[in-house]
Amino acid sequence: MSMPELSELHWLFNKRALWAALAMSGWLMLCWICLGKSRRPAVIKSAAAPDWLIAYASQSGAAREIAERLARTFQQCNLTPVLMPLNTIQPQELAGYSRALLIISTYGEGEAPDNAAAFWRKAEGTEPDLSSLNYSMLALGDDQYADFCGFGRRLAHWLNAAGATAATPRQDVNRLEPGSIQSWSRQASTWAGVPLYDAETSGAFEQWRLLERLQLNPNSPGSPAWLIRLAPVADMPIWQAGDLAQLSIGSALRTYSIASLPEDGVLELIVRQVVSAQGVAGHGSGWLCCHAELGATLDVRLQSNPAFHLPEGDAPGIFIGAGTGLAGLRGLLRQRQHQGRGDNWLIFGERCLQHDLWLNEELDSWAAQGKLLLDRCFSRAEHRPEYVQHRLAAKADQLRQWVDRGASIHVCGSLAGMGREIHRLLQELLTAEQWMKLHQQQRYRRDLY
Repeated sequence: MSMPELSELHWLFNKRALWAALAMSGWLMLCWICLGKSRRPAVIKSAAAPDWLIAYASQSGAAREIAERLARTFQQCNLTPVLMPLNTIQPQELAGYSRALLIISTYGEGEAPDNAAAFWRKAEGTEPDLSSLNYSMLALGDDQYADFCGFGRRLAHWLNAAGATAATPRQDVNRLEPGSIQSWSRQASTWAGVPLYDAETSGAFEQWRLLERLQLNPNSPGSPAWLIRLAPVADMPIWQAGDLAQLSIGSALRTYSIASLPEDGVLELIVRQVVSAQGVAGHGSGWLCCHAELGATLDVRLQSNPAFHLPEGDAPGIFIGAGTGLAGLRGLLRQRQHQGRGDNWLIFGERCLQHDLWLNEELDSWAAQGKLLLDRCFSRAEHRPEYVQHRLAAKADQLRQWVDRGASIHVCGSLAGMGREIHRLLQELLTAEQWMKLHQQQRYRRDLY
């Protein structure tokens, strides 16, 4: 072999040795790093913590509106709150916050609202370390229920047991009573160093005129029910199907589901006339249904209720209700008619066929045009008494088919009777996968009272 060839061979050998040495060094370095990581605890780096957590549990939208107003007030003071419903928080994640404002509604007899129920199922019975959390709670409820503000009280007890500190006394509020909300606002403002007074109400009352009332069930064995029509004294405000109207009548504050759309030109409600055992008419319903003269004015505040709005898209809709629950469902059905959506199924229950065909001309017209599948049920029927849950159970196969097609389910009416029965029945009739998807995709929506 010549000298040039030997030199070239020597050069190639040295080059390969160099690459081998570098590879070995890299491998040893990697082993050292991995070994070092295994011997010391991992350090988790997180973004800077937000100034405040503002969390809410809201069924009809009132707690959500107050929470949103609080968040806007904080932002105006150059603070960066995190705003979210309880369902989007894992219970142990509360340990990552030091200061929180909690706006907590109770649903019916002490229940968690739908957007807090999943959180409570995970939290109840656990005890994470929340010793770094300071909070102030505004609890909203209705004292007509025995377990007034029950969910708010249970949540506060759970927080305290986990080591959290109540920076202000919990404020229990009956039917959004302004004085109670103002009392909490003053205390929370002092603690937070932020003027929260602008966040204490969900909007201003406006004057409306009683335009017309029509009894829907003459001679019915049930209490009289009336379609109430109101016209605004000023310009027609905007609302969405599924929203609520709060009426201030003397010292009474009552909330009703809205049965019409702004384009109808009137605000329509369905009101059951309340009469005590002594024959005395209820303060609010008595004035609306009996005593007020046409043309009389009253104060009304509209309240957004996004948890009961129609979902986006053109999937089918299933609407289930009884009695005055028809009001909220009728608003949704009218909106779907305006949008040209024909796959609508209404299951509605009342007392007797002869006297309780509420809004029959409108509903029968939609059914005749193929825009509504209409199931009426009558609990006082002579030959076959039936409640809405019985009709739903009888059509279980159809229910599952509609749900598989992406149908949303809206339920409106009494929580204590119909609402709980329908909730239980849906869990029984649907598969576990269907039930899970309904909740995950927010296709199960309730307006119960």
